[in-house]
Amino acid sequence: MRSSARRVRRSIQHDDASSYRTVLTAPGALPLVLWSLLGRLAFAMTNLSLLLYVSAVGGSYAFAGSMTAVSLIGTAASAIGQGRLIDRYGPTRPLLALAAAYGPLSLALIALVSTHRSPSLLLACVVLAQSTTQPLLVVASRAMWPRLVPEGRPRQTAYSYEIISTETCYLLAPAIAATLAATLWPGTPLTLASGTITITAVGFALAPSTRRSSGAERRAVPPPKHAQAVLRRRGIPILLTAALGFGTGVGFVAVGVPAAATALGAPTAAGLLLATWSISSVLGGLAHNRRPWPAEPSLRLPLLVAAFGLLLCPVFIGGLYGIATAMILTGLSLAPQLTTQNTLLDTLVPPHQVSEAFGWITTVIALGNAIGQSASGAVIEHNGYKTAFLVAASSVLGFAAVIALGRHRLREHAVGNDQLERGN
Repeated sequence: MRSSARRVRRSIQHDDASSYRTVLTAPGALPLVLWSLLGRLAFAMTNLSLLLYVSAVGGSYAFAGSMTAVSLIGTAASAIGQGRLIDRYGPTRPLLALAAAYGPLSLALIALVSTHRSPSLLLACVVLAQSTTQPLLVVASRAMWPRLVPEGRPRQTAYSYEIISTETCYLLAPAIAATLAATLWPGTPLTLASGTITITAVGFALAPSTRRSSGAERRAVPPPKHAQAVLRRRGIPILLTAALGFGTGVGFVAVGVPAAATALGAPTAAGLLLATWSISSVLGGLAHNRRPWPAEPSLRLPLLVAAFGLLLCPVFIGGLYGIATAMILTGLSLAPQLTTQNTLLDTLVPPHQVSEAFGWITTVIALGNAIGQSASGAVIEHNGYKTAFLVAASSVLGFAAVIALGRHRLREHAVGNDQLERGN
């Protein structure tokens, strides 16, 4: 009996270890995985690379920060439109068109910054145009998984991989960008990131499985004009509330940790604390994919959001050790939150609107991040970092309460009416 139980446990562990391998080597998936991974790493470098380049040339971190804010706004705003285009035409044509615009605009931006005395308004306009046309492989990659793997555990594993790979890229990107800027030329990381994004977008667009998918989209009958808008679909406002809560909490912590480390006399610890946060998120994502709990995603999501808020509490009791504990514990909830949002998305919108809906989630998370960072900075300046973390915890718990009250709208329901309309 015991040996049988041990064999079962070993079998489960083997299945869990091989689930990622099975998904990533699904027919047509591997080229997309490689292109999107390179593009994701380059994307994670862009804002810091722009900050380092502009500040090195102009000598002003304030101005450089304003340019990165403009870039973030442009990227977030374009996510919805890119998702809608991918839903309508498939990934190939939108990615090729965006890459054709993004490449020259990136060259213009790099040249404009290097002139030292470029008009601020002109530079802001070029930054906005360049960021708006940036091909978002995270949206295109998310759109391809339902075409590559079946529903259930394989697709959840695919979404878990998306989150974990993104977290890993954001962990590595700052070190790569800072090293290149310091050892070579300040514009090196921005040049490399922009070129890599352009090349990987073209590679992803021309991959065989992407072209087949785009061909199928072109042959399909377009969705009817009276199809229900994404934002009016049952459950989507609650899902976007979760995305806003996630982004706001992350924004508060991203500013609060460096401020806390400085206040405690260890400013160099900030990078290590944020790296620990990312590593914890990756571990949380792996654990979540192995055994999601609770099994019902509509219940899991508010519990994960609430855990994020509650687990910030160690910040108030132990100096750097308390902050480190909070980073480890809250990090465990980050990737599972995003994976659960992705899982729910498939049940709330029909296939021909999933990319647009994912674009909304991406934009709302960026908006929440901007709100959290700006609010955290203001609170820290007037009341200190502990008050900022208290506001963060309270805000996230408030979002969790709203999600819990509306979680019945997240339960799986039929989304087939539009699919029927589309086929008629």
